[in-house]
Amino acid sequence: MPTTMRFRTVEAEQERAHSLRIRHPGWAPQRLADARTALGWSRATLARKIRDILTGDVPFSPPVANEQTIMRHERGWAYPGEDWQAAYAHVMGLSRVELGLCTRETDSTTVVTRDALPAGPSTTDDEWVRQLWGTPGLSGAWEEVTMINRREFTALTGVTLTGAAHEWLMADPARIAATLSGRRADAAVIADLTTTMDALRRLDDKLGGQAVNGMIVEQLRLVVRVLRNASYTEADGHALHGIAAELARMAGWTAQDSGQHGTAQRFYLVGLRAAHEADNPGIAANILRCMAVQACSRDDPRTGIQLLRSARAGSRGRLTATENAILAGQLAIAHGRAGNRDAAQAASDDALDHIAQARSGETPPYLYFVNNDVIAYLVGVSMIFGGRPKAAIPLVQSAIDHADPTMPRDLLEFQASLSIAHARSGDPDAALSLAHKAIGTSSLASSAIFGSSFVEVYQEVRATGHPGADRLSDHLRSVTGAADL
Repeated sequence: MPTTMRFRTVEAEQERAHSLRIRHPGWAPQRLADARTALGWSRATLARKIRDILTGDVPFSPPVANEQTIMRHERGWAYPGEDWQAAYAHVMGLSRVELGLCTRETDSTTVVTRDALPAGPSTTDDEWVRQLWGTPGLSGAWEEVTMINRREFTALTGVTLTGAAHEWLMADPARIAATLSGRRADAAVIADLTTTMDALRRLDDKLGGQAVNGMIVEQLRLVVRVLRNASYTEADGHALHGIAAELARMAGWTAQDSGQHGTAQRFYLVGLRAAHEADNPGIAANILRCMAVQACSRDDPRTGIQLLRSARAGSRGRLTATENAILAGQLAIAHGRAGNRDAAQAASDDALDHIAQARSGETPPYLYFVNNDVIAYLVGVSMIFGGRPKAAIPLVQSAIDHADPTMPRDLLEFQASLSIAHARSGDPDAALSLAHKAIGTSSLASSAIFGSSFVEVYQEVRATGHPGADRLSDHLRSVTGAADL
């Protein structure tokens, strides 16, 4: 992570402006400046009006506006992201087209609320969602999701089991036991629970969701028992609900990686409710990001866009630069998959601007994996599906070159994306070679995320008419055990 913001020279800004104008051919930055001066406003006035927007009154997250950023937008040195565009249009009373931000209006912003949550599994009906967001709803929801039958998950054996036990025994059992007997859950207990949660998060990276889902659900049960049986201050209660929300997200993610999408949605939704109770918009936004990833993986990018917009709108300006960067990067992918190249490019620029402003120590622990290469990778994936696969190849390749060896699932996802980029660039031979090599060296054959990523590679290669698609299908089937593709 960069420790300081990188300041650019005027020459560098002008060069960047030229590149941005190529990527946004309908953008006319001077019209934004003209609209401001026509209203008789200074940049300081415009910034103040944007900062005065009440978050509850608008379906977007008002940016923390300043004169410097407005100046960069007006000079064409930075392309305004979705929230900036919406804020300009809101306070100036003009459309985005009139402000020179685009040549046509795209889909209107949609915010997901408690009354319009995405569809869950077949047993998740509207009544369940309404109960979840009612006053006693969280208590009943905890009971339901923490009683999921653990026999659904693969048992640990051998080295995997001993490694998991080492990570599992990090908290002080006597202190936790005393808490469950009705004593106070203090900072030391919260620290123990946080340490174990962090260890489980890293273990998922190494072993995959199927191996650790049961342990995460068990730890979630423990935290729920603490919430029910211990006494704690209001601040510590917020912290405990935050831990429960993050564990629910982890349970959802690992259930998704186990191919249990309905179960994953239940965990995500309950985690979202707990994050609300914790007053932690960062955890809530990250849960919505995971839900958006799930939606995009199931060919529903428009739902993904709605979820990500809701994450940004609900954050109320309380996210770090890193959090904003990954939300924008994921939004770029969703727009790319939805076929909206202009919106994908705007979100990509937004992501790169945010990560350039990230500072060491500000990144929350659940986003420890986010860095410049990861954001560049997300931008690359948005380019693959947004019609520029060849230009995406160096971005994705860089992510592979700098991948953390302790995170094999991420590396496999990067490799699958690179294969798709080659297939879409007219080089299915390279796509097949890369895919076979990645599949052959995989240590995470049980990961549904790994399987679905390379199923997409197979589909892309098959679409080219290359005869090697069938052999790739056989190879993937032999590793994952999938009955069909």
